[in-house]
Amino acid sequence: MQLRTVQVQSCAKRNFASVALRPLMCALLFFASGQVLAQSATQNVLVIYVDDLGYGDTGAYGHNVVQTPNIDRLAAEGMRFTQFYAPSALCSPSRAGLLTGRTPYRTGVESWIPDDSPVSLGDNETTFADLAKQRGYRTAVIGKWHLNGGLHMQDAPQPRDFGFDYQYGLAAWVKNATVRESPDVPRRGAMFPDNMYRNNEAVGPTQKYSAELVSDEAIAWIEGASDPFFLLLTYSEVHTPIASPRQYLEQYQHHLTQEAKDNPLMYYFDWRDRPWRGRGEYYANVSYMDAQLGRVIEHLRNKGVLDDTLIVFSSDNGPVTDAPLTPWEIGMAGETAGLRGKKRFLFEGGLRVPGIIRYPARVKAGRVESRPASALDVFPTLAKWMNVAIDPAIPLDGESLWPLIDGHDFKRQQAFYWSIPTPDGMEYALRDGDWKLIVDTQGAPQYLFNLGNDWYELNNLLETKPEVAQRLLHLYQVQRTAVESDPLALARQAQKH
Repeated sequence: MQLRTVQVQSCAKRNFASVALRPLMCALLFFASGQVLAQSATQNVLVIYVDDLGYGDTGAYGHNVVQTPNIDRLAAEGMRFTQFYAPSALCSPSRAGLLTGRTPYRTGVESWIPDDSPVSLGDNETTFADLAKQRGYRTAVIGKWHLNGGLHMQDAPQPRDFGFDYQYGLAAWVKNATVRESPDVPRRGAMFPDNMYRNNEAVGPTQKYSAELVSDEAIAWIEGASDPFFLLLTYSEVHTPIASPRQYLEQYQHHLTQEAKDNPLMYYFDWRDRPWRGRGEYYANVSYMDAQLGRVIEHLRNKGVLDDTLIVFSSDNGPVTDAPLTPWEIGMAGETAGLRGKKRFLFEGGLRVPGIIRYPARVKAGRVESRPASALDVFPTLAKWMNVAIDPAIPLDGESLWPLIDGHDFKRQQAFYWSIPTPDGMEYALRDGDWKLIVDTQGAPQYLFNLGNDWYELNNLLETKPEVAQRLLHLYQVQRTAVESDPLALARQAQKH
């Protein structure tokens, strides 16, 4: 099949890359000149990415308290992965990986991005929204962005510069200045966000909690035109501050302590040095988020287009558990289903997350898939879906899941690779087959696990399996070298100098 280069529309309008960078940036996309997949022209795409939801936080993944009927139904009507991985154990890098199919250190995002930071997703990166836009989809990101220092920053790359026609949501997490700046101590008040933006213009004060605002906007945008749509729906729940309507708190009142019942609207940073509030607020926030994403799914069902929509659901990293390490983590109660670690760590609890794909034409309802996959695979999977070939000169770390989805043999060609600054100094991890190696910041191996019989990472085999450790260490070194010599990253560095 002959391939022809197509000028990428989003490249032409990006003001942040030099003329020298644009050819490299635009060279990523090629369109096949024939055999366009029928679904790419008519079917919708909905990628749902939620915040800090743990592997064990839903009914579909075994939680015996939290009610998540909509996520559970999504799993029952689609395929549920038992070994699905986030690109990182932190929010911003994980989102960078999801959008590009490239391990986050390639993209310019290594850790979470503070307010007003100059760090952003590399301006010469291509996202799956770029692919969709070139195939005629309406594109939107509705919800959390967190791939720059703020949606207000005029000199930073914004969603419109990565293929998104429409944007609504917040930069990082929910804020409310009235509550935060109250002179009363402890501070109190409903955390209705006042930091929402629509197409990078401030929305101002609101009167609903975040997830409902996001679902309202998503439904309105879906109704806005009849064209096929590509929607990245990114709820900020269940990240702190966890704030939910009263009806969800009442649902879990038996999991609230008297402290929480007596102080229902206390500002979450004022929870320090006060009695424990119980797990009910966390449980309520998961159910609230589930109900809101369920509204969007039911809207598609009622419109008669749900079965014509490819849906991918996952979380950006593992949960914040009830063992807080920082003040903002107090009151959380995320579940890893017993996996070791949590958000910010490279053990399974920080990386393994829920993963669901629903598309009845290709996915048998109720299927449970045990082969490992990653959110990095979403980009190449959608590229295949939209019949867009990827220039092999631009490294991808994900692989198309269509052979796996269609029930064919699927042998992953690359090892899984993660890198992130962690509190315990374990900066790198690599998984090849059942074997997982964790390496410290200096490049020295510290842990070796066989996940085939040790999901919970209890038996460190570093000393007893030296030949396996050496093989994985070599794979890690090769991958790290490749990431550090990434052509897009080097091009950005050259531009700065």
